[in-house]
Amino acid sequence: MKLQIKDSGAWRNVVSFTPDRMADVETASAALLQAAGCEKTALRICDGDQVLARCETPDCMWRFV
Repeated sequence: MKLQIKDSGAWRNVVSFTPDRMADVETASAALLQAAGCEKTALRICDGDQVLARCETPDCMWRFV
């Protein structure tokens, strides 16, 4: 699984992780996005080519796709 970020128009890999760490990755990455105050930045979690969840500002909450 991978955490990806879109900050300047393209999705980029941030970190790879195992499925058992998904809840921790969601919590930490949403907190980082909110703390940074990134207005146009989005995060997503992918498993291979499949997008599983997205996190967007301003609410910084994960939504399953």
